[in-house]
Amino acid sequence: MEPGTIDNLSILYQSSDFIVVNKHWDIRIDSKMWYETLTLQSQLKYRFPELADPDTYYGFRFCHQLDFSTSGALCVALNKAAAGSAYKCFKDRLVTKAYLALVRGHVSQSRMTIRYAIGKNTTEGMTHMMCIDGTEGERLPRPACAAQTTWAVLGGADPPPDLVAGCENPKPCQSELIVLEHGSYSGDPVTKVLLQPLTGRTHQLRVHCSAIGHPIVGDFTYSHKKDSSPYRMMLHAYYLRIPTGKELIEVCAPDPFVTTMDSNWVPHHVAHRLDETIQELKDKMMQKGEEEESQEAVLGGGGEEALSEAKSPETEEQRARCEQWLAEWALE
Repeated sequence: MEPGTIDNLSILYQSSDFIVVNKHWDIRIDSKMWYETLTLQSQLKYRFPELADPDTYYGFRFCHQLDFSTSGALCVALNKAAAGSAYKCFKDRLVTKAYLALVRGHVSQSRMTIRYAIGKNTTEGMTHMMCIDGTEGERLPRPACAAQTTWAVLGGADPPPDLVAGCENPKPCQSELIVLEHGSYSGDPVTKVLLQPLTGRTHQLRVHCSAIGHPIVGDFTYSHKKDSSPYRMMLHAYYLRIPTGKELIEVCAPDPFVTTMDSNWVPHHVAHRLDETIQELKDKMMQKGEEEESQEAVLGGGGEEALSEAKSPETEEQRARCEQWLAEWALE
């Protein structure tokens, strides 16, 4: 519960090519604002000044992103070759991530698959948010001008369509939810869940939890600005697996949602044990890998190309991120 400082960076994994940190919940990865001096970037430079690369904008090659309020495992590549191998894993969807969260209310189903498509909210004042497909647009206030008067004179009951905002360019998204424990937080009913994003849309887990009526505890944005009392948003990147060609990166960032860490959280009933659930996830990945190897062997020389075509297409967001990586970190 202590705030982050420049010298309290927690390292989960380190090799000559990668560092995996346990990002603090109140620290941004990087910032262009002069007044935001405490970032993960500055923590890394303080801890590993000799590893900072002057050829990159941020000094370090962050392999993926976590929101400001989200804690947990975050991988950093230390050279171009490592960044390239990580990029390939993300591009080929070989990376596995699982998050822990406390959500409002008691989730009735022990497991569920959430499949709401997510797009950008274009409603004025909400453009920093995402929304699910089908979200009803809100009327934007029309400026007091001659056009408004003309519309009224013409008898228009509603403003023109371009004055209505809604969910822009929604993309298919899928998240898996497993209930770990039912309990309470500061006396209110909450559920501890394991979340696995099977796609990578911005704010995906936060939006999906809100969409099923169980917003994440402390998520001020997606609780319609109501959930402001907890000291943080209760979302944590717990498990990360990146099978690069040279090494397997597999880490768990310690669970912060335990009573010894936060006495406001009181579990009442265990539905699934965390260690068993993670092992189940690992077993599924192993089985999937074996099936793909078997399929590739059957397909022969064209197996890799066929398997690549069989995979779902990248989202525009994923493609843009990969292009950004290639521009700065591609192998020479």
